[in-house]
Amino acid sequence: MKNAFIVNKASQTGRAAKVWEEIEEYLNKENIEYTAYFTGGPNDATEFARSITGAGEKVALFVMGGDGTLNEALNGIVDFENTIYTPLPSGSANDFVGGIGMKGTALDILKRALATDEYKLLDIGKVIYEGGERLFGVSSGIGVDAYVCLQALTSKLKKFLNIFGLGSATYGLLTVGDIFTMPFSDACITKWYKGEETKMDVKGTIFAAAMNCRAEGGGIPMAPNATPDSGHLTAFYAHDISRAKCLRLLPVLVAGKHEGREGFDLLNFDKIHIKLKESMCVHADGEHVGFFDEITFQCMPQILKTRGF
Repeated sequence: MKNAFIVNKASQTGRAAKVWEEIEEYLNKENIEYTAYFTGGPNDATEFARSITGAGEKVALFVMGGDGTLNEALNGIVDFENTIYTPLPSGSANDFVGGIGMKGTALDILKRALATDEYKLLDIGKVIYEGGERLFGVSSGIGVDAYVCLQALTSKLKKFLNIFGLGSATYGLLTVGDIFTMPFSDACITKWYKGEETKMDVKGTIFAAAMNCRAEGGGIPMAPNATPDSGHLTAFYAHDISRAKCLRLLPVLVAGKHEGREGFDLLNFDKIHIKLKESMCVHADGEHVGFFDEITFQCMPQILKTRGF
């Protein structure tokens, strides 16, 4: 089985370059054969992963970067059966690594992965929209949380906070402003879970997030009980409350104590379809997807082979 690395040395405002130096030194010291591919711009990780996993042979795919790089590589995997995927965190939030329960540094994870042939099977999600689809490991959402992710991609505040290792705080700070500026929309939601279909009309949708892991946006526990090996996803949607009340509930949300609160609903699903009256922003693992008034989220259970725990 060949070892292939996709590396984003620019993640966490360039601090990841030091992480790669440590990994490269270890690989060379241990005489481990590998090939490294370095990203230089958007979608490079997807193209690299497509090339690496499209040859029909077994491959150990190591992806070093933040959640965006990990998502790009995930979307490039051609052959899930023959690919063992190991994330090496070097971003500001690292929600995927934390969400699947991996501990330690990128080098710690690498050492554990190389020391075993065993892997875990994890679920991943898919968001389907007009003209395309995208996989996600942590979450995908529509509304305020997606718009926050869009802003964070080019945020000077995030770059500043990354200097002090506080980049994950960007999401919470941006959310406060967006709650008072983003439009809300009525929605029709259809859910499928364990063979049953349920339809509901929702007023004033603020956001709807499909969660594979418990937390997004730098550790905000949107779905505190979600696990990435459950065989389903969890939807968390906020609706029909005033902007001021939504702001007051933010500390409750950050603390993971929002379940059962009026206007904050959680439900498990295999597939969910959302039709909005107005277009809203959509993200997948923090990566901007576009603005849509109709999307579908669905679970792809037990498909991702992952090592390094």
